[in-house]
Amino acid sequence: MLIFFLTFLNPLLAQEQVSLPPPTLSYLKGSEFQQLMEILMGKQYGQTKAQLAEIGGQSVAEYILYLSRIDVPLKKVIFIIGQDFQGSSYQNGYFGLAAARYLAQRKVEVDVVLLYSNDPLRSRLAMQCKSHSATLHFDILQNLQEQLNVQMTKNILANWLNDYDLVVDAISLTSIEQPKTPVREFMHAFSEVNKKVLAINLPVGWHTDNGNLYNVYVPQFVISLGLPLKGIKEFEGQHAIGGRYIPQTNTFNYVLPKYKIEDSFHLLQK
Repeated sequence: MLIFFLTFLNPLLAQEQVSLPPPTLSYLKGSEFQQLMEILMGKQYGQTKAQLAEIGGQSVAEYILYLSRIDVPLKKVIFIIGQDFQGSSYQNGYFGLAAARYLAQRKVEVDVVLLYSNDPLRSRLAMQCKSHSATLHFDILQNLQEQLNVQMTKNILANWLNDYDLVVDAISLTSIEQPKTPVREFMHAFSEVNKKVLAINLPVGWHTDNGNLYNVYVPQFVISLGLPLKGIKEFEGQHAIGGRYIPQTNTFNYVLPKYKIEDSFHLLQK
């Protein structure tokens, strides 16, 4: 009887296994994402930080131009550029600065807020933004306080950000459990912004693996570069992917996005 039951059951199990859909895209842990960037910049693939910034930044810019075409034109865009610290092999701010320059080259009015002092690549990218008429802001919290002669609050900062058609969060690629000034102020202000917010790779304050663990702001849009982080797998807004810098023939065994030949980004289906 047992032999008959197993004989009957095995084909069903096999059929069920065969019918399971293949994964459509790989989602990475934060540590896997950073390791991927290190490998891409290593001897095997030979890419540079600047090259990755250009490829990813172009995808971000093209996605923003797409959003501008399908909805209200985005004439004024502001990028908030942060800095990733310990354990980071790559900076989210590189992508943001390259994207800002691409948009400025296309005559979009672009402002760039630099929350921290620049490393050599960030300095070059910021200089390029400025040469294409983007406005750079340093020490923005202090400057706003002095201009308005009031103590800075999230509402004041949000009101300033509301002057723009789109706010781009390019602050961090890593989990920030207890953000400090000035990141903390911008994270809180994003939740009060009435206009659209686009996060590059990871909304500030979210966990790379576990998502909105600390219940902070939720952007309207996210664009992932290379491959998405596990932390935004359950994100319910519009999710795009770009940054076509992972070779189709690679040793990672990751499932890559399926792009059209001419596309620099791809919209992910719900």
